[in-house]
Amino acid sequence: MNANEEKLIKDLRFHGNDHTPTLVPHPWFKDKFQPTFFYVDGHADLLLTVRALIYLSMRAINPELGSDDIMERNEEEFIHQAMTIANRLMPVGEEALMDHLNLYYREEKKVKEED
Repeated sequence: MNANEEKLIKDLRFHGNDHTPTLVPHPWFKDKFQPTFFYVDGHADLLLTVRALIYLSMRAINPELGSDDIMERNEEEFIHQAMTIANRLMPVGEEALMDHLNLYYREEKKVKEED
């Protein structure tokens, strides 16, 4: 094992618990993953969240889309729900892990170029 590999392993062991995995293996579907922090309060919350995403998507595609007063009145809440979903799905701390891997590959490339 070269010095760069040893350094990577040492860094990964040291920082292994610095992050919370955003994706975990799915218990039923092989070779698939599921997000850790995506959760809803129940069926009603799930339906409202899906409705918010559909409404915002439709408005983004066609801003002139005719809609009723109820939908327009709830637009701010729909945006809030979409932002909450995006926040829950963002990787938490995994950027640091990727930084270690990127450093390893840059160092390996540098070593190969020197040879």
